[in-house]
Amino acid sequence: MILDERLLKDFKKNAEGLFEIHDTFSFDKLFKLLTENDFEDQEALLFIISNCSLSALTFQERIYNKYYLD
Repeated sequence: MILDERLLKDFKKNAEGLFEIHDTFSFDKLFKLLTENDFEDQEALLFIISNCSLSALTFQERIYNKYYLD
């Protein structure tokens, strides 16, 4: 399945057109999906920051604390 199709199937978009990532499980699922589709860790992180609406808790736990690297 193409990455765009998986993104649209697995993640909802909000009114601004951003993917809604409001829990750590969704973040991890998206990060894994991106890295499995030839994104480097840094590219996947930039994609998420640029194209997703993140909750404060998810941002802190996964991005600020760098737990996405685990």
